[in-house]
Amino acid sequence: MTKTLLSSRDLVRQTLAGFPPARLPIGELLVDDGLVRELVGLNDDEEVPLPAKKALLARWQHDLVTVSFSHGWGAPVQPDPLDCLARVTYWAKHSDLFIFALLDGPFTMAARAWSWEDALSRFSGADAEFEAFLADAVIDMNDLFRTLADLGANGVIIGDDIAYRRGPYINPEHLRQSYFPFLTLLTGIAQDMGLAVVFHSDGNLWPIWNDILRAGVDGVQSLDPYSAMSLPLARQRSHDALCLWGNLDIGWLMTLPPEDELKAHLTRLLQPVSGTPMIFGTSSGLSPGLALPQLDAVYRAARLFPWGVGLNATK
Repeated sequence: MTKTLLSSRDLVRQTLAGFPPARLPIGELLVDDGLVRELVGLNDDEEVPLPAKKALLARWQHDLVTVSFSHGWGAPVQPDPLDCLARVTYWAKHSDLFIFALLDGPFTMAARAWSWEDALSRFSGADAEFEAFLADAVIDMNDLFRTLADLGANGVIIGDDIAYRRGPYINPEHLRQSYFPFLTLLTGIAQDMGLAVVFHSDGNLWPIWNDILRAGVDGVQSLDPYSAMSLPLARQRSHDALCLWGNLDIGWLMTLPPEDELKAHLTRLLQPVSGTPMIFGTSSGLSPGLALPQLDAVYRAARLFPWGVGLNATK
């Protein structure tokens, strides 16, 4: 009997649905265009052709791709939304990768509308203007989710750096009143349209970890290793179906560790959660300055890691 292999898209879809994958899916929050230019020999002012990025993802055998609709609240220039939608269409038509759209979360939306300091203040107390802003944002996001699903996107990453190394920037009680109801609503709307939802934030999320899970997200991305986040603890403190994604430190990769050290590090990182729903990747995505030999080596080691269902599977 011939065994049917899942496409990358279906493998990631099943992993986000809570099923332990037969092999470890691989992918990044972002692959910065600056890195692509470095690796394929383009000048700084040249636009990155999507086939060039596709070739790199194929080289590393990634299973997903992310189209970023935001560079963060403080960036002087933001992506063109129409160009982003065109990119979603390209990946849907020309690959079998799982397609994520990276979108601003509630805090980032507020910081872009006012300022970082004002966002902190508005999430910390009752504010009629702020509540109206969030209500309008729900309508806008509902329309965007529908468009993304129609174009072939498979999931959304709600990106909000709401924490630092010691914990959330905002009192957790205030977040429970003003932030998490909105995150829960956005998650439900996206899922109703068939889109998986992953939450991303750097920093120490343990004080609000259960609140993130109660929002109903399918996965959590980052698991910042510099902020006391770890894969074993995240697995221990989560329900069995939650997909974990990240925890590999990009700064460590930039030290150019040799391949044997890479393999040993990945074994220490992955063995405690082997056989459970997870996507392999760095905590923050790939940025300029990373060396191709180390990237080749780390993804090769991840592909060869014995992940099969049943190792430590909990579902």
